[in-house]
Amino acid sequence: MCQRTPIRTASESGPSRSVTSAGIRRSLSVAALVLLVAACSGEAAPQRPPPTPRTSASPSTLVSTPSAVTSLSGRIVFDDYQDVWSINADGAGLRRLTHSPWHEFDPSLSPDGRFVAYRSEPNDYPELWVMNADGSGQHRLTRDGGFPDWSPDGSMIAYAPGGGPSGRSGIAVMNADGSGQRRLPHTDYGEYPSWSPDGKRIAFNSNLSGEPLMYIVDVNGSRVVDLSKVGEGGQVAWSPDGRSILFASSRDHPDNNRDIYVMRPDGSGVKRLTNVGAATPAWSPDGRHIVFAAGGLFVMRADGSSVTSLPVEEAGEVSFPDWR
Repeated sequence: MCQRTPIRTASESGPSRSVTSAGIRRSLSVAALVLLVAACSGEAAPQRPPPTPRTSASPSTLVSTPSAVTSLSGRIVFDDYQDVWSINADGAGLRRLTHSPWHEFDPSLSPDGRFVAYRSEPNDYPELWVMNADGSGQHRLTRDGGFPDWSPDGSMIAYAPGGGPSGRSGIAVMNADGSGQRRLPHTDYGEYPSWSPDGKRIAFNSNLSGEPLMYIVDVNGSRVVDLSKVGEGGQVAWSPDGRSILFASSRDHPDNNRDIYVMRPDGSGVKRLTNVGAATPAWSPDGRHIVFAAGGLFVMRADGSSVTSLPVEEAGEVSFPDWR
């Protein structure tokens, strides 16, 4: 759910790749709210097929009390598709960072928390911009790209350029000032890059086959690890300790809704963490918690337990959180 068309290419297909109108977004939000209410009230949710055999975690149950997050630290950025927002991990300090008449979203906080890279569409085409964490100093880095992710040392940004006239997106890296742009080989139709904590590899998903499948590419472009055996999945996020990768998948949803799963970097040990419809996960800086979108913004422990909400109602339906 809450997935947005990243680089608007004619080659992308399937209902899970398209969110092109406010009407569709509202329908997703309503579906999420129905699932949240059912989980919170104890009422039975609509029947779904049983999880796949690879799913072994106890899926989380959402609760709507933000009090459990008051001990958390750090800053979380997210978007409502129109603008970028931020909030403290303890639920205080909600702030809108952008106010442009065009869409601005997909934010990523730098490791030191000083800057936010994000996607802006002033000409109805994805560009990468950067700003200070307080929303000041907004300026463009590149005229073509989306899904930014900072390297662990903050010196580089991985992203997905749209591919120009060919429409063939891929994974690229550049210096934090926008210079030195370099596309990585064998990453066609790639998106959602996520750096390994040692800065040597990047996990991503590709839609080359018509559905999102996951891969890992060396930053020097010398090797690509094929994780397609894991099955459909995307929106990857590498854990701070390097031992786990989060992803979102619709494998247990016949309606293309999504939930959050975790696996080892070699594709083994797949576990389902949510069962109420969730997407765009991100780790806390210490790797002990996960923030994700499910209409609203929620935080859970790394094992999928103790899910609580963050007070972001002012922003409406939100997605793409990042936590530093």
